[in-house]
Amino acid sequence: MTRALIVVRTANRPEILNRCLTAAVEGCDVAQDAFWLVLDDSAVENRPATQEVVKRWNARGLRVSYVDRAVEERVAEFLPEPTPRTFFARVTGPSPSAPTEGRRNFGLIAGLSLKPDVLFFVDDDMVHRHEENCFFHWCANNSHPGSFIAAPLRLGIVDMAYLDRLVRLLDRDDWHQFVSEACISSDLASWYSPKNPFWEQADVGRGRAPTISEKDVVSGGFIALRNNGEGWLPFPGGFNSDINWSILQSTCLGTAILWVSGFSAQHLPPGLGHPGAESILSEIVGTAITRALLKIEPGGRSPMNVLAIHLPDLLRIELKQGLLLFMDVERAVLSRIRTGDEGIQANRLLFKIRDTLADVASLLKSVDSRQLATDWLDDFATRKEMFLELCDDEMVQLQFRRMVFDNRE
Repeated sequence: MTRALIVVRTANRPEILNRCLTAAVEGCDVAQDAFWLVLDDSAVENRPATQEVVKRWNARGLRVSYVDRAVEERVAEFLPEPTPRTFFARVTGPSPSAPTEGRRNFGLIAGLSLKPDVLFFVDDDMVHRHEENCFFHWCANNSHPGSFIAAPLRLGIVDMAYLDRLVRLLDRDDWHQFVSEACISSDLASWYSPKNPFWEQADVGRGRAPTISEKDVVSGGFIALRNNGEGWLPFPGGFNSDINWSILQSTCLGTAILWVSGFSAQHLPPGLGHPGAESILSEIVGTAITRALLKIEPGGRSPMNVLAIHLPDLLRIELKQGLLLFMDVERAVLSRIRTGDEGIQANRLLFKIRDTLADVASLLKSVDSRQLATDWLDDFATRKEMFLELCDDEMVQLQFRRMVFDNRE
Protein backbone atom coordinates (compact mmCIF):
# COMPACT_ATOMS: atom_id res chain seq x y z
CA MET A 1 0.00 0.00 0.00
CA THR A 2 1.22 3.50 -0.90
CA ARG A 3 1.34 5.96 1.96
CA ALA A 4 0.23 9.00 -0.06
CA LEU A 5 -0.68 10.01 -3.58
CA ILE A 6 -1.13 13.67 -4.53
CA VAL A 7 -3.20 14.64 -7.58
CA VAL A 8 -2.69 18.14 -8.99
CA ARG A 9 -4.91 19.68 -11.66
CA THR A 10 -3.33 22.41 -13.78
CA ALA A 11 -3.89 24.31 -17.02
CA ASN A 12 -1.71 26.79 -18.91
CA ARG A 13 0.38 27.97 -15.95
CA PRO A 14 3.56 25.94 -15.43
CA GLU A 15 5.08 28.51 -13.07
CA ILE A 16 2.09 28.23 -10.75
CA LEU A 17 2.33 24.42 -10.86
CA ASN A 18 6.02 24.57 -9.99
CA ARG A 19 5.26 26.90 -7.06
CA CYS A 20 2.67 24.40 -5.78
CA LEU A 21 5.10 21.46 -5.90
CA THR A 22 7.97 23.47 -4.42
CA ALA A 23 5.94 24.57 -1.40
CA ALA A 24 4.51 21.08 -0.83
CA VAL A 25 7.78 19.14 -0.76
CA GLU A 26 9.85 21.70 1.14
CA GLY A 27 10.63 20.06 4.47
CA CYS A 28 7.84 17.46 4.16
CA ASP A 29 8.81 13.80 3.88
CA VAL A 30 5.19 12.75 3.20
CA ALA A 31 5.06 14.93 0.07
CA GLN A 32 8.62 13.99 -0.88
CA ASP A 33 7.90 10.25 -0.68
CA ALA A 34 4.44 10.44 -2.27
CA PHE A 35 3.46 9.54 -5.79
CA TRP A 36 2.38 12.67 -7.68
CA LEU A 37 -0.06 12.79 -10.57
CA VAL A 38 -0.26 15.97 -12.66
CA LEU A 39 -3.47 16.24 -14.72
CA ASP A 40 -2.83 18.81 -17.43
CA ASP A 41 -5.74 20.61 -19.12
CA SER A 42 -3.45 23.06 -20.92
CA ALA A 43 -3.95 24.01 -24.54
CA VAL A 44 -1.84 21.83 -26.85
CA GLU A 45 0.73 24.55 -27.44
CA ASN A 46 1.22 25.06 -23.68
CA ARG A 47 1.66 21.42 -22.70
CA PRO A 48 5.44 21.23 -23.37
CA ALA A 49 6.09 23.83 -20.66
CA THR A 50 4.11 21.80 -18.11
CA GLN A 51 5.85 18.60 -19.22
CA GLU A 52 9.19 20.31 -18.65
CA VAL A 53 8.22 21.10 -15.04
CA VAL A 54 7.32 17.44 -14.51
CA LYS A 55 10.61 16.25 -16.05
CA ARG A 56 12.63 18.56 -13.79
CA TRP A 57 10.93 17.23 -10.67
CA ASN A 58 11.42 13.62 -11.75
CA ALA A 59 15.10 14.38 -12.30
CA ARG A 60 15.25 15.63 -8.71
CA GLY A 61 13.86 12.31 -7.45
CA LEU A 62 10.18 13.13 -7.02
CA ARG A 63 7.87 10.47 -8.46
CA VAL A 64 5.65 12.55 -10.76
CA SER A 65 3.42 11.14 -13.50
CA TYR A 66 2.00 13.36 -16.22
CA VAL A 67 -1.43 12.93 -17.84
CA ASP A 68 -2.95 15.02 -20.60
CA ARG A 69 -5.68 14.11 -23.07
CA ALA A 70 -3.23 12.17 -25.22
CA VAL A 71 -2.17 9.98 -22.29
CA GLU A 72 -5.79 9.52 -21.29
CA GLU A 73 -6.63 8.33 -24.80
CA ARG A 74 -3.77 5.81 -24.65
CA VAL A 75 -5.10 4.48 -21.36
CA ALA A 76 -8.54 4.06 -22.95
CA GLU A 77 -7.09 2.22 -25.94
CA PHE A 78 -5.56 -0.44 -23.69
CA LEU A 79 -8.73 -1.02 -21.65
CA PRO A 80 -10.76 -4.13 -22.50
CA GLU A 81 -13.63 -3.59 -24.91
CA PRO A 82 -16.43 -2.80 -24.93
CA THR A 83 -17.72 -2.22 -21.40
CA PRO A 84 -14.69 -0.89 -19.44
CA ARG A 85 -13.74 1.45 -22.28
CA THR A 86 -17.31 2.79 -22.55
CA PHE A 87 -17.57 3.25 -18.79
CA PHE A 88 -14.18 4.99 -18.68
CA ALA A 89 -15.24 7.47 -21.39
CA ARG A 90 -18.46 8.31 -19.55
CA VAL A 91 -16.98 8.68 -16.07
CA THR A 92 -13.82 10.59 -17.00
CA GLY A 93 -15.12 12.50 -20.01
CA PRO A 94 -16.22 16.16 -20.07
CA SER A 95 -19.73 17.31 -19.24
CA PRO A 96 -21.43 20.27 -20.98
CA SER A 97 -21.45 22.38 -17.81
CA ALA A 98 -17.84 21.63 -16.83
CA PRO A 99 -15.54 20.45 -19.64
CA THR A 100 -12.62 19.48 -17.37
CA GLU A 101 -14.41 17.95 -14.38
CA GLY A 102 -14.06 14.37 -15.59
CA ARG A 103 -10.36 14.69 -14.82
CA ARG A 104 -11.15 14.51 -11.10
CA ASN A 105 -12.61 11.05 -11.69
CA PHE A 106 -9.54 10.06 -13.68
CA GLY A 107 -7.40 11.12 -10.72
CA LEU A 108 -9.70 9.27 -8.32
CA ILE A 109 -9.64 5.99 -10.26
CA ALA A 110 -5.91 6.18 -10.94
CA GLY A 111 -5.15 7.19 -7.36
CA LEU A 112 -7.23 4.44 -5.79
CA SER A 113 -5.53 1.88 -8.05
CA LEU A 114 -2.38 2.37 -5.93
CA LYS A 115 -4.39 1.76 -2.74
CA PRO A 116 -2.89 4.76 -0.90
CA ASP A 117 -3.40 5.45 2.78
CA VAL A 118 -4.27 9.02 1.79
CA LEU A 119 -5.21 10.46 -1.59
CA PHE A 120 -4.81 14.25 -1.85
CA PHE A 121 -6.38 16.52 -4.46
CA VAL A 122 -4.57 19.85 -4.75
CA ASP A 123 -5.32 22.64 -7.22
CA ASP A 124 -2.17 24.17 -8.68
CA ASP A 125 -2.90 27.57 -7.09
CA MET A 126 -2.84 26.15 -3.56
CA VAL A 127 0.38 26.86 -1.66
CA HIS A 128 0.93 24.78 1.48
CA ARG A 129 2.98 26.46 4.22
CA HIS A 130 4.46 23.88 6.60
CA GLU A 131 5.80 26.06 9.40
CA GLU A 132 4.87 24.37 12.71
CA ASN A 133 2.10 22.12 11.39
CA CYS A 134 1.82 20.13 8.17
CA PHE A 135 -1.51 19.04 6.71
CA PHE A 136 0.14 16.23 4.73
CA HIS A 137 1.63 14.79 7.94
CA TRP A 138 -1.59 15.23 9.87
CA CYS A 139 -3.61 13.26 7.30
CA ALA A 140 -1.00 10.51 6.87
CA ASN A 141 -0.55 9.95 10.61
CA ASN A 142 -4.02 10.74 11.97
CA SER A 143 -5.69 8.11 14.16
CA HIS A 144 -9.25 9.13 13.31
CA PRO A 145 -11.25 5.89 12.92
CA GLY A 146 -12.41 4.90 9.45
CA SER A 147 -12.17 6.82 6.23
CA PHE A 148 -12.65 10.57 6.06
CA ILE A 149 -12.55 13.59 3.78
CA ALA A 150 -10.50 16.40 5.28
CA ALA A 151 -9.62 19.92 4.18
CA PRO A 152 -7.34 22.51 5.78
CA LEU A 153 -8.65 25.87 6.79
CA ARG A 154 -7.45 28.05 3.92
CA LEU A 155 -6.03 31.54 3.85
CA GLY A 156 -5.05 33.81 0.97
CA ILE A 157 -7.74 34.70 -1.56
CA VAL A 158 -11.21 33.60 -0.52
CA ASP A 159 -13.06 31.12 -2.71
CA MET A 160 -16.17 32.81 -4.08
CA ALA A 161 -18.39 32.45 -7.11
CA TYR A 162 -17.87 34.98 -9.87
CA LEU A 163 -21.12 36.84 -9.17
CA ASP A 164 -20.30 37.12 -5.47
CA ARG A 165 -16.92 38.63 -6.35
CA LEU A 166 -18.44 41.08 -8.81
CA VAL A 167 -21.10 42.42 -6.51
CA ARG A 168 -18.56 42.92 -3.72
CA LEU A 169 -16.14 44.75 -6.03
CA LEU A 170 -18.64 46.90 -7.89
CA ASP A 171 -19.96 48.30 -4.62
CA ARG A 172 -16.48 49.78 -4.01
CA ASP A 173 -15.31 53.12 -5.40
CA ASP A 174 -11.93 51.60 -6.27
CA TRP A 175 -13.46 48.65 -8.15
CA HIS A 176 -11.46 49.27 -11.34
CA GLN A 177 -8.25 48.63 -9.38
CA PHE A 178 -9.27 44.97 -9.32
CA VAL A 179 -11.40 44.48 -12.46
CA SER A 180 -10.00 44.71 -15.98
CA GLU A 181 -11.37 43.58 -19.32
CA ALA A 182 -9.21 40.46 -19.10
CA CYS A 183 -9.89 39.31 -15.56
CA ILE A 184 -10.38 40.08 -11.91
CA SER A 185 -6.93 41.38 -11.17
CA SER A 186 -3.76 39.44 -11.84
CA ASP A 187 -1.76 42.49 -10.69
CA LEU A 188 0.29 41.13 -7.78
CA ALA A 189 0.57 44.58 -6.20
CA SER A 190 -3.19 44.70 -5.65
CA TRP A 191 -4.14 41.02 -5.72
CA TYR A 192 -1.74 39.52 -3.15
CA SER A 193 -2.09 42.20 -0.49
CA PRO A 194 -4.33 43.17 2.44
CA LYS A 195 -5.84 45.81 0.13
CA ASN A 196 -7.47 43.06 -1.85
CA PRO A 197 -11.10 42.75 -0.64
CA PHE A 198 -10.89 38.96 -1.05
CA TRP A 199 -7.74 38.52 1.03
CA GLU A 200 -7.99 36.65 4.35
CA GLN A 201 -5.38 38.12 6.67
CA ALA A 202 -5.76 36.05 9.84
CA ASP A 203 -2.79 33.70 10.22
CA VAL A 204 -4.63 30.86 11.94
CA GLY A 205 -2.07 28.26 10.93
CA ARG A 206 1.05 29.47 12.67
CA GLY A 207 1.68 28.36 16.21
CA ARG A 208 -1.63 26.57 16.76
CA ALA A 209 -2.27 22.88 17.28
CA PRO A 210 -4.60 21.29 14.71
CA THR A 211 -8.26 21.31 15.69
CA ILE A 212 -11.09 19.44 13.98
CA SER A 213 -14.65 20.47 13.35
CA GLU A 214 -17.20 18.53 11.33
CA LYS A 215 -18.54 20.34 8.30
CA ASP A 216 -21.31 19.59 5.85
CA VAL A 217 -19.16 20.27 2.81
CA VAL A 218 -15.59 20.79 1.72
CA SER A 219 -14.43 21.99 -1.67
CA GLY A 220 -11.81 20.29 -3.80
CA GLY A 221 -9.15 23.01 -3.89
CA PHE A 222 -7.20 21.06 -1.29
CA ILE A 223 -8.70 17.87 0.13
CA ALA A 224 -7.48 14.59 1.55
CA LEU A 225 -9.24 11.23 1.31
CA ARG A 226 -8.18 8.94 4.13
CA ASN A 227 -8.55 5.50 2.54
CA ASN A 228 -9.28 2.73 5.04
CA GLY A 229 -10.72 0.35 2.47
CA GLU A 230 -14.19 1.86 2.40
CA GLY A 231 -16.05 2.68 -0.79
CA TRP A 232 -15.77 5.93 -2.72
CA LEU A 233 -18.21 7.57 -5.09
CA PRO A 234 -17.32 9.35 -8.35
CA PHE A 235 -17.46 13.09 -8.73
CA PRO A 236 -20.82 14.02 -10.27
CA GLY A 237 -21.01 15.71 -13.65
CA GLY A 238 -20.37 19.44 -13.50
CA PHE A 239 -22.14 21.98 -11.27
CA ASN A 240 -19.74 22.41 -8.33
CA SER A 241 -18.76 18.78 -8.69
CA ASP A 242 -16.07 18.81 -5.99
CA ILE A 243 -18.30 20.44 -3.37
CA ASN A 244 -21.37 18.35 -4.12
CA TRP A 245 -19.27 15.19 -4.23
CA SER A 246 -18.32 15.55 -0.57
CA ILE A 247 -21.99 15.95 0.38
CA LEU A 248 -23.00 12.88 -1.63
CA GLN A 249 -20.11 10.83 -0.23
CA SER A 250 -21.15 11.73 3.31
CA THR A 251 -24.88 11.25 2.65
CA CYS A 252 -24.67 7.97 0.76
CA LEU A 253 -21.76 6.26 2.52
CA GLY A 254 -21.50 8.07 5.85
CA THR A 255 -17.91 9.22 5.29
CA ALA A 256 -16.81 11.74 7.91
CA ILE A 257 -16.07 15.27 6.66
CA LEU A 258 -13.47 17.18 8.65
CA TRP A 259 -12.47 20.82 8.45
CA VAL A 260 -9.04 21.13 10.06
CA SER A 261 -7.57 24.39 11.35
CA GLY A 262 -4.01 24.86 12.53
CA PHE A 263 -2.46 24.80 9.06
CA SER A 264 -1.56 27.50 6.60
CA ALA A 265 -2.71 26.57 3.09
CA GLN A 266 -2.96 29.65 0.91
CA HIS A 267 -5.15 30.03 -2.15
CA LEU A 268 -3.09 32.16 -4.55
CA PRO A 269 -4.57 32.28 -8.06
CA PRO A 270 -2.80 34.69 -10.40
CA GLY A 271 -6.10 36.07 -11.64
CA LEU A 272 -9.70 35.11 -12.37
CA GLY A 273 -11.03 35.49 -15.90
CA HIS A 274 -14.50 36.70 -16.82
CA PRO A 275 -16.60 33.59 -17.56
CA GLY A 276 -19.25 33.40 -20.25
CA ALA A 277 -22.98 33.17 -19.65
CA GLU A 278 -23.09 29.36 -19.59
CA SER A 279 -20.29 29.17 -17.01
CA ILE A 280 -22.03 31.71 -14.79
CA LEU A 281 -25.28 29.76 -15.08
CA SER A 282 -23.37 26.61 -14.12
CA GLU A 283 -22.12 28.33 -10.95
CA ILE A 284 -25.64 29.47 -10.05
CA VAL A 285 -27.06 25.98 -10.59
CA GLY A 286 -24.16 24.33 -8.75
CA THR A 287 -24.64 26.56 -5.71
CA ALA A 288 -28.37 25.83 -5.74
CA ILE A 289 -27.73 22.07 -5.86
CA THR A 290 -25.28 22.37 -2.96
CA ARG A 291 -27.76 24.24 -0.78
CA ALA A 292 -30.54 21.82 -1.67
CA LEU A 293 -28.43 18.75 -0.88
CA LEU A 294 -27.49 20.17 2.52
CA LYS A 295 -31.17 20.33 3.47
CA ILE A 296 -31.85 16.66 2.72
CA GLU A 297 -31.58 14.17 5.59
CA PRO A 298 -31.67 10.51 4.46
CA GLY A 299 -32.82 9.34 7.90
CA GLY A 300 -31.58 5.78 7.46
CA ARG A 301 -33.56 5.20 4.28
CA SER A 302 -32.16 4.69 0.78
CA PRO A 303 -30.22 7.92 0.16
CA MET A 304 -30.75 7.94 -3.60
CA ASN A 305 -34.53 7.51 -3.19
CA VAL A 306 -34.67 10.33 -0.64
CA LEU A 307 -32.62 12.57 -2.92
CA ALA A 308 -34.95 11.81 -5.85
CA ILE A 309 -38.02 12.74 -3.78
CA HIS A 310 -36.78 16.00 -2.27
CA LEU A 311 -34.18 17.47 -4.63
CA PRO A 312 -36.54 18.84 -7.34
CA ASP A 313 -38.59 21.03 -4.99
CA LEU A 314 -35.60 22.17 -2.95
CA LEU A 315 -33.67 23.00 -6.11
CA ARG A 316 -36.52 25.19 -7.33
CA ILE A 317 -36.42 27.16 -4.06
CA GLU A 318 -32.64 27.51 -4.10
CA LEU A 319 -32.59 28.68 -7.73
CA LYS A 320 -34.87 31.53 -6.66
CA GLN A 321 -32.27 32.46 -4.03
CA GLY A 322 -29.61 32.42 -6.73
CA LEU A 323 -31.75 34.78 -8.78
CA LEU A 324 -31.65 37.31 -5.93
CA LEU A 325 -27.84 37.38 -6.06
CA PHE A 326 -28.01 37.73 -9.83
CA MET A 327 -30.29 40.76 -9.40
CA ASP A 328 -27.81 42.29 -6.93
CA VAL A 329 -25.05 42.08 -9.53
CA GLU A 330 -27.30 43.62 -12.19
CA ARG A 331 -28.08 46.46 -9.79
CA ALA A 332 -24.39 47.08 -9.10
CA VAL A 333 -23.51 47.11 -12.81
CA LEU A 334 -26.37 49.42 -13.78
CA SER A 335 -25.57 51.74 -10.87
CA ARG A 336 -22.01 52.14 -12.15
CA ILE A 337 -23.18 52.69 -15.72
CA ARG A 338 -25.65 55.38 -14.67
CA THR A 339 -22.97 57.48 -12.99
CA GLY A 340 -21.34 57.92 -16.41
CA ASP A 341 -18.00 59.09 -14.99
CA GLU A 342 -16.01 55.83 -14.92
CA GLY A 343 -14.05 56.48 -18.12
CA ILE A 344 -14.27 54.92 -21.58
CA GLN A 345 -12.47 51.67 -20.75
CA ALA A 346 -14.41 51.12 -17.53
CA ASN A 347 -17.73 51.77 -19.25
CA ARG A 348 -16.84 49.39 -22.07
CA LEU A 349 -16.18 46.67 -19.48
CA LEU A 350 -19.42 47.45 -17.64
CA PHE A 351 -21.45 47.19 -20.85
CA LYS A 352 -19.72 43.89 -21.66
CA ILE A 353 -20.63 42.52 -18.23
CA ARG A 354 -24.19 43.81 -18.63
CA ASP A 355 -24.56 42.01 -21.96
CA THR A 356 -23.23 38.77 -20.44
CA LEU A 357 -25.70 39.09 -17.58
CA ALA A 358 -28.54 39.56 -20.07
CA ASP A 359 -27.53 36.25 -21.66
CA VAL A 360 -27.47 34.61 -18.22
CA ALA A 361 -30.98 35.92 -17.51
CA SER A 362 -32.21 34.36 -20.73
CA LEU A 363 -30.65 31.03 -19.83
CA LEU A 364 -32.07 31.13 -16.30
CA LYS A 365 -35.59 31.50 -17.66
CA SER A 366 -35.21 28.25 -19.58
CA VAL A 367 -34.13 26.17 -16.55
CA ASP A 368 -36.69 23.53 -15.53
CA SER A 369 -35.64 22.77 -11.95
CA ARG A 370 -37.54 19.46 -11.78
CA GLN A 371 -36.08 18.14 -15.01
CA LEU A 372 -32.64 19.42 -14.04
CA ALA A 373 -32.77 17.59 -10.69
CA THR A 374 -33.94 14.37 -12.33
CA ASP A 375 -31.29 14.48 -15.05
CA TRP A 376 -28.52 15.32 -12.56
CA LEU A 377 -29.42 12.46 -10.22
CA ASP A 378 -29.83 10.01 -13.12
CA ASP A 379 -26.42 10.99 -14.45
CA PHE A 380 -24.85 10.59 -11.01
CA ALA A 381 -26.45 7.15 -10.50
CA THR A 382 -25.13 6.02 -13.90
CA ARG A 383 -21.64 7.35 -13.19
CA LYS A 384 -21.71 5.68 -9.78
CA GLU A 385 -22.40 2.21 -11.21
CA MET A 386 -19.79 2.62 -13.94
CA PHE A 387 -17.19 4.01 -11.54
CA LEU A 388 -17.64 1.17 -9.05
CA GLU A 389 -17.30 -1.42 -11.79
CA LEU A 390 -14.08 0.20 -13.02
CA CYS A 391 -12.69 0.27 -9.47
CA ASP A 392 -13.61 -3.40 -8.90
CA ASP A 393 -12.06 -4.59 -12.18
CA GLU A 394 -8.50 -5.67 -11.37
CA MET A 395 -7.56 -5.65 -15.07
CA VAL A 396 -8.59 -1.98 -15.29
CA GLN A 397 -6.73 -1.16 -12.09
CA LEU A 398 -3.61 -2.91 -13.36
CA GLN A 399 -3.83 -0.94 -16.60
CA PHE A 400 -3.98 2.34 -14.70
CA ARG A 401 -0.95 1.45 -12.62
CA ARG A 402 1.01 0.35 -15.68
CA MET A 403 0.04 3.20 -18.03
CA VAL A 404 0.01 6.08 -15.55
CA PHE A 405 2.53 5.38 -12.80
CA ASP A 406 5.05 3.04 -14.45
CA ASN A 407 5.62 5.34 -17.45
CA ARG A 408 6.59 8.66 -15.90
CA GLU A 409 7.93 11.55 -17.96
